[in-house]
Amino acid sequence: MSGSSQQEFVVEPLPDGAIFRLTRPAKLNALTKPMLIGLAQCLTDLEARRMSLLVIIGEGDKSFCAGTDLAETQVMPQSDRLDKSQMARNLFARLSRSSLISVAALNGLAYGGGLELAMACTFRVAAPHASVSLPEIKLGLLPAYGGTQFLPTLVGNARALDLMLTGRSLPAAEALAIGLLTRVVEPGEDVLARALALAREVTRFSPSAIDGIRDCVEAAGPQVTDDGLAVEDTVVREVFITDNAREGIAAFLEKREAKFSR
Repeated sequence: MSGSSQQEFVVEPLPDGAIFRLTRPAKLNALTKPMLIGLAQCLTDLEARRMSLLVIIGEGDKSFCAGTDLAETQVMPQSDRLDKSQMARNLFARLSRSSLISVAALNGLAYGGGLELAMACTFRVAAPHASVSLPEIKLGLLPAYGGTQFLPTLVGNARALDLMLTGRSLPAAEALAIGLLTRVVEPGEDVLARALALAREVTRFSPSAIDGIRDCVEAAGPQVTDDGLAVEDTVVREVFITDNAREGIAAFLEKREAKFSR
């Protein structure tokens, strides 16, 4: 798939995955229903072909994604607006649980649904001029694409409430400091190249170990619990007997680079 008929997005194939590019810079890459459908199809295709990674970026240098396209939703019946929210919420939850390593390359502002899309990714890499916000409270609304769930898991309840109840915008440096962003690139550095490099740094390792770590982290809470440790014990036992684990140990002992299989 190369893109939609309206050219609202473009999928750029890679040997190990794809770049999904939002291509509505004049509208700050605001999300439309066709863009959500396109992202869902992209995920389906990558997972079916057992690809490793997905990088999402917006066109231009002003905006990653300004959120949902309010002009589109305003002409929808109320039921269709709610259906779009449910579609986006389900899609972002699916993205967050995908075996793909996904990276949001924040080349500019990420507001509302745009930040929710970024939070659904495994990692968030941002340009220094990027900013993030969940401003729905200013419209008498609340984040509808999973943001009320994603944000507390990243920054804790107190900070999540601060951001959602004030709707304030955070510069990249502050967002990095509170754990909302993964990395901020140096001025002049290519944020897309850095995002791809991060994805490939991770995906060169054993997929079973990657999935196992993600499962364990998902089971973790604010305190260490017996349930969480039980998940770790189960996953450790499953991963330890894989071919990739044997290859990793053998490569270490033989002082060579491991060759993990997918």
